[in-house]
Amino acid sequence: MGMTIRSKRPGFTLIEILVVVVIMGLTSAIILPQLGSRDDIKTVSAARGLASDLLYAQSRSIATGTMQYVVFNVSSGKYDVMDSLGPANIISHPVLHTPYEIVFGTAPLQSVSLNSVSFDGTTTIAFDTLGVPYSYASATQTLAPLTAGTIVLKSGSATTTVTVQPYSGEIKVQ
Repeated sequence: MGMTIRSKRPGFTLIEILVVVVIMGLTSAIILPQLGSRDDIKTVSAARGLASDLLYAQSRSIATGTMQYVVFNVSSGKYDVMDSLGPANIISHPVLHTPYEIVFGTAPLQSVSLNSVSFDGTTTIAFDTLGVPYSYASATQTLAPLTAGTIVLKSGSATTTVTVQPYSGEIKVQ
């Protein structure tokens, strides 16, 4: 009898490949939009950076034995770390060796904005030689022990709050 036996070649059929491509397309259509709009992750990341800058100013005040200030400007969306307010002296960033000025709305904080700042109604926080936080009123040039300190960051509909605790100066990201 003249029957020929076909050997089955290893491989995939066109149907199997198309099914895999469709599944991958559906998966990427569901996942990719969520990756691009993770505003909550962006605000938390910016808040952690802000908290580390506040902690740096607090630690620097203890190490140098001088007052250190963090001056926020909500309208321009930035803050400066300073060791003197009169005359104003922005310190050098310890890593970048540039003036220690952080601007929201530019890379890497492109979509994050400084929503509100309040240190007992002022926008400047100071740390004394023991790291104790004070609110600084620029109009009267007076320091007062901090009773409440909050900074709110916003990206899209997500907000993250950084708080500075009175007396201890503990900094929390919420």
